[in-house]
Amino acid sequence: ARRTGWVAAMKRARQGSTGAAGSAGGAGDGAARVLGQQEVVRLSREGAVNPQTTDYCGAFASLGVDNSWDLERFKAGFSIEVTKMSDDVAEFDMAGIDPPLANAFRRILIAEVPTVAISQVTMYQNTGVIHDENLAHRLGLIPFCIDPDMLDWRPPDSEFVESNSLRFNLHVVCPQGKRAVYSRDLKWQPWSEAQAELFRDCPPRPVAGDILITQLRSGQEIECECWLEKGIGKEHAKWSPVCTAFYRLLPVISFERDIVGEDAEDLKRCCPMKVFDVEDLADGRKRATIVNPRSCTTCRECLESFDGTAKGLVLAKAKQHFLFTIESVGCMPAPVLLRKALRKLKDKCETALRVLQSREEMAT
Repeated sequence: ARRTGWVAAMKRARQGSTGAAGSAGGAGDGAARVLGQQEVVRLSREGAVNPQTTDYCGAFASLGVDNSWDLERFKAGFSIEVTKMSDDVAEFDMAGIDPPLANAFRRILIAEVPTVAISQVTMYQNTGVIHDENLAHRLGLIPFCIDPDMLDWRPPDSEFVESNSLRFNLHVVCPQGKRAVYSRDLKWQPWSEAQAELFRDCPPRPVAGDILITQLRSGQEIECECWLEKGIGKEHAKWSPVCTAFYRLLPVISFERDIVGEDAEDLKRCCPMKVFDVEDLADGRKRATIVNPRSCTTCRECLESFDGTAKGLVLAKAKQHFLFTIESVGCMPAPVLLRKALRKLKDKCETALRVLQSREEMAT
């Protein structure tokens, strides 16, 4: 139903595009065109035709269009629909929201959801070929499966203590031949029996045990102690909980007229993402159909090699419908990251409200 609405908006965007807005009935055509252009961005062979979105409430007052933001209208139009959910990947649709808010949510996932990672390394012995600094850097990038809510934040310039950190030891000796050092060689050393009991049900560990740290040859040795603390990706990428978090706009594809015969076969062949198919009509003809619009990457091959614009193909994207993908590094399940990011976004909004209210109180 929502896709049908975007297609209708795209049709409105084309209405009156060739007529004069000041002619009889032009105001209505102009209003329909403006509403459509606010909701979808059309694509041509050269690129986006109308990427801009006007936010000023009185921008279209002469056409009788109220462009002001309304809370109730936002509540009615906003939705989140989960399309795929696993511990590693979460995919969902977020519709009815402006790009700045969608991008804020993406940036929160990357940089502001806390995790636990190695923050400091003390080297006692390293006779391998990798220098201490590079080895410490490699250790820091190992993701750990630890609930960050079980640790306190460590204040700047304070010591590592039981409440704000975890300790791991790494001691590997290669007596002869060669020896690979993996993340599974990191051994947790509880600060006390109380900490061991706290993590008894889920002992701290690397997300994967086969992450290669370094290689040792005969007679070489590594011994070090690692301190883990809670942090965010804004400070260092090792604390980022996602491999990637990205979104793209929902493709909106329609036909102004039927594409039949050889043109239908050509359209199907030219699309690398298999968006189009061909159906047999009762009269024996073949007609192009849209079978997988979400797979469209808007490569515009259907507009370039096929010349779809001249043959009635309309390619666009919904400006306020985002297809999100979250890939977790494994420190926390993707659904948990989604909830934490939403909670963080809510906290930011509440902080902004408090700041505005305090300014109003100071002004009065």
